[in-house]
Amino acid sequence: MTSSRVKPTARRHLAAGLALFASVSVCAAASFAQEANVLQAPDGMQPVRPVPQSLAEPGSSGSGGGNPAAGPQSIVPPGFGATTPSSAAPDPVPSRPSQFFPAGIEPSGPSVRVLGSVPGQGGAGIEIGTLSGVDASTAGLLSAQQGGFGSDMWRGASRADIDNYLGRLPVPSRSPIVSDLARRLLLTGAQPPEGAGSANSLLATRLNLLIAAGHTEAALELAQAAGRDRSPGVAAGLARAALAKDDERLACEALKDIPPGNDPAHDAMAAFSVKLSAYCQLAAGNREIASLTLDLAREEGLDDPLFYSLASEAAAGIVLRAPEPNELGIVDAAFYRLAKRDLPENAVAIAAPALLPSLLDDPSIPAEQKVEAAERAAAYGLINGRQLAAFYRKPRFTPEQLAGLLTSDIPEASPLRRAMIYQSISSAVAADERIRLFKLAFATAEAAGLYYPTVEALYPELDNMEPNEALRPLAAAAARAFIAIGERAKAQQWLTLVTSSGQTLGRDARELTGLMRVEGGSATGFDAKALSAEIVADLKSGVKTTQFYAASEAMLLDALGFQLDPAVWDALLDARGALTGKVPPEALLNRMQAAGVRNAVGETVLLALDAIGREGPGAVHPRASAQAVSSLRAVGLESEARRLALEALMARSNAGRG
Repeated sequence: MTSSRVKPTARRHLAAGLALFASVSVCAAASFAQEANVLQAPDGMQPVRPVPQSLAEPGSSGSGGGNPAAGPQSIVPPGFGATTPSSAAPDPVPSRPSQFFPAGIEPSGPSVRVLGSVPGQGGAGIEIGTLSGVDASTAGLLSAQQGGFGSDMWRGASRADIDNYLGRLPVPSRSPIVSDLARRLLLTGAQPPEGAGSANSLLATRLNLLIAAGHTEAALELAQAAGRDRSPGVAAGLARAALAKDDERLACEALKDIPPGNDPAHDAMAAFSVKLSAYCQLAAGNREIASLTLDLAREEGLDDPLFYSLASEAAAGIVLRAPEPNELGIVDAAFYRLAKRDLPENAVAIAAPALLPSLLDDPSIPAEQKVEAAERAAAYGLINGRQLAAFYRKPRFTPEQLAGLLTSDIPEASPLRRAMIYQSISSAVAADERIRLFKLAFATAEAAGLYYPTVEALYPELDNMEPNEALRPLAAAAARAFIAIGERAKAQQWLTLVTSSGQTLGRDARELTGLMRVEGGSATGFDAKALSAEIVADLKSGVKTTQFYAASEAMLLDALGFQLDPAVWDALLDARGALTGKVPPEALLNRMQAAGVRNAVGETVLLALDAIGREGPGAVHPRASAQAVSSLRAVGLESEARRLALEALMARSNAGRG
């Protein structure tokens, strides 16, 4: 099948079979771009309530937020939270990260092709509805009832705009809310937006982004759900996902739908086609044909020393010198397997997210390195906290090592050290020792960007501890952990311990109460006067961290529908110098607001993700996270808005950090 694609007389066909990678790579690269001032408010559209101008000083750094004339000048209500529903939303059902946070549910069912199963969950059959002329881009794995955003989520959106926004989708991300929203958006079965878009099919774009985020199994299922659609982009996405899962047969079957390119030196799709052709030839035992493919690729100017080194070793046992890779991509890993060459020593650290699940299953990877792979996978939302805990249990430590945790020669910030801390907790008996270890686990995890999966990993141990006087020093850290995973009742038990007997922990009590309010507190019936006074006092404290927390709290509460006294906004103006974080372009915030007003669910989610970015809501200016919260609520995503607000505020709070 593949030999005819590489005849010397047909040089222009040498890219055959690997054609997919170009569209994949171009799209993936674009998805990480943060283009300033790209979005413009729709002609003739004025926000119902103006989006406030950045609280940063004019000319301050940020993504396009330095122009004081770029948008409305007001920074406080009225004018903020323009898309917050006018009527109080019903008490949300908390949705939680990983196994603790099931996806939100919408009442209406889809009218397009949706699989009746969720990737990674067995027992559910696949149901594909009648297409009746609907293009394959409507295929999805999530209906509204399964956590998708509804079959009409692109209603009112233009294809050109959606292509533009998808090109900046922030994946992969270590933020739980960003990862979750992006995954659900890409897996939702929906009617495509209207109008013409880019040359890539919408389905191909979704596949590329799912693979970039590490969700290869979902990408594979989605590609297969497309049925007869085997456009080059879709076929390429299917092939890449199959390669990531070491499914040689499926990857090479897709080759027939990937046309050859004629410029692998400059065309990424053509380069991928060449590499896939060589892979399939080698996998089939056609070494001579594969060698010819390599010769033609060189002649066409394809510059990839690692590819030639690995392919030559697989084809003829010839080991060519090549630099060690700085990144380990899907195709690279496939050729390492063909060449039967050991992966680089730092493979786990440099592997693309899509490769992490296979590395976790690779028996040649030592348990110590699998801990690092598991941490990366957990950070990207590819495994949950329970699975991370299983890998933390795999390394073998001596009793002396566990006993000498603080004096161990294992690097303090290493994955292996965190595994040692985890194992030490299960064996610790004395209250003071458990307190010390829990606080150490939370602190080291937060520093590594692993706080949420670590809380889930430690949940059984933490849940088995009853709050009591002996554990009072742990109360703040335990309350913070339970708040993070939406366990309000348990969080309240520990919070009561923080403030009981007339003893308080100062800022901890104040901020933990604030986190509880944001996570699930009612916007009606609270003491607005008392809360406003607390916020004003913080804003006037002169302590920047305290001011930053209070400013974030005020703006997020306003976006959640809480009515605060005007004195808060006066104090906020005076304290704006304490606020930091990336400020998205004014046009982006205006467009997000307008999408919320129109109830454009998919567009609102995309714009919110664009504004927040890969680093998550804790890294952006509180104005951006607050507008995202407000807009998500406007389109009915109340629980998602609460989760985003909580993640943003937790990043600004030092309460219970360990």
